[in-house]
Amino acid sequence: MLERIKVWRPAELGDLELRRGTAISEPYPRHWHEEYQLCLVVGGGGELIYRGSHHATPAASFFIVHPDEVHANNPDPEAGCSFRSIYISPETLRRLNAELVDHPQDLPFFPQPMIFDREILDLYFNLHLALEQQHSRLLGESLLLELFARLLTRYAQQRSSIKASGREPQAIKRVREYLTVAYAENVSLDQLARLASLSPFHLNRIFCREVGMPPHAFQTQVRIAHAKALLRQGRPISQVAMLTGFADQSHFTRHFKRLVHLTPGQYSQDSKNVQDHPSACC
Repeated sequence: MLERIKVWRPAELGDLELRRGTAISEPYPRHWHEEYQLCLVVGGGGELIYRGSHHATPAASFFIVHPDEVHANNPDPEAGCSFRSIYISPETLRRLNAELVDHPQDLPFFPQPMIFDREILDLYFNLHLALEQQHSRLLGESLLLELFARLLTRYAQQRSSIKASGREPQAIKRVREYLTVAYAENVSLDQLARLASLSPFHLNRIFCREVGMPPHAFQTQVRIAHAKALLRQGRPISQVAMLTGFADQSHFTRHFKRLVHLTPGQYSQDSKNVQDHPSACC
């Protein structure tokens, strides 16, 4: 397998830097960085040397390294190490901590670097993949908040509970109406939170409770409904993808097939066959 590292910075999520390494065999000597590092090992393995201890980092393991902490990484000499990392600034994590939990520390500390929590691993992988594949801004922001809500309440040294939220049916109604009209916009969770006068995290949680799905999923459903109408009009698939706010045609096709169980091309053809059939009602 070819050894490769990809680096990118999603513009919509501020100062996050993401990396995806494939079959990396070169050791990382002792070093440090100014950000928190979160890393999921997805293949191969190795070890993390950190805070005076050696930690095995097999596939399906996740670790957190704090800012300014000297550490080293030694990949498996035969299999190498494939990983997905996120670097997040102390300022951003301090803001998330203050927003999410009661009685937050100034800067959260995670005493155990290694985490094998399946829910955390799955959530982190979905976040990393969404930010790589340019899914909606709403999805990336929602997953980021959910990830840190779980990390802070389960693994931070000072484990606080999530801030309480009430029922806000009118606020959620405003957000739902906005998403129904502005379905093609790459709207942010912050924008919706300001509209609802709620924090982004609580908007996401309350919307999910009241509507039955988070804002990004609701937006996708509205987009698909409009896409079906446009396809029935005979619009080209590439044009429909653009008009309904999807990043590209493949992104549109993936979501359309997931929700409709047909590709856009199959749906267009089936709609045409129904319209052309002599017994089709008007």
